[in-house]
Amino acid sequence: MKIIANHAHLMPPIVPGGWWPAGDATLLLKHLDACGIERTVVFPPFACQMNNNMAEANRWALREIKSHADRFIPAGTVFPLAPDVLDVLQLLHDEGVRWLKIHPSVDLHDVAAPEAEPFYTKAEELGMVLDYHTGPHGTRLALAKPEKFDDLAWSYPELKLVFEHLGGRVYVEEFMAILGNHREQTYGGLTSIFDSGVNYLWFLTAERIEEIIKGIGARQFIFGLDFPWNSISATQRHLRIIDSLDIPPSDKNLIWGGNLSRLLDL
Repeated sequence: MKIIANHAHLMPPIVPGGWWPAGDATLLLKHLDACGIERTVVFPPFACQMNNNMAEANRWALREIKSHADRFIPAGTVFPLAPDVLDVLQLLHDEGVRWLKIHPSVDLHDVAAPEAEPFYTKAEELGMVLDYHTGPHGTRLALAKPEKFDDLAWSYPELKLVFEHLGGRVYVEEFMAILGNHREQTYGGLTSIFDSGVNYLWFLTAERIEEIIKGIGARQFIFGLDFPWNSISATQRHLRIIDSLDIPPSDKNLIWGGNLSRLLDL
């Protein structure tokens, strides 16, 4: 079975005294091989990891990824309110990138801020997929309440949106409603939701995950690694949990890469 995963963070060299985990290309390849994963979408570092230089963070990752083009699928990491975001968006598009990671709790911002309208308009025009962190992350919940994502989907109907962690156990019902509201436009990221001991606020039981997939349909779900925060053994366990669900093999194949392939025209 060919697995193509989402949500691998590529980390730059560790800065002394920094708190980010190690996660270079060599470690990521080891992770993929140990878990039987053929390819993964790779997120560049956040600007705060690269001297607050968003453009350089993305350029650095693109250089790293080109050495492993058979295994790594390039994405971008952007802050929609950054002064140079439209330039970076064009740069990424010109490099063939179609997937963008956005984290409202790292780059603190309101996802519905009017100032973000030029970014959303350009991203929709370029056919980008916006991959959002959702759920509690130690910042104001008001910045990324579920209904704001529903508004985005209505305002930009051609813009594809991915909701990582499904908002966690806190907001999962609301994100289910959004997925049901916007078929073929919105997707749920099955990422770091399998372990109660890691982040209880994101944890969903296997029974709950199975119920959600059956209710919404497998065409709207994507498996993610959250490398390097999840270990090899954790990823192996997450894959086993999905394999244990009482859903058809064809649905598992959609979650393990079929939906990603469709969105990215792989």
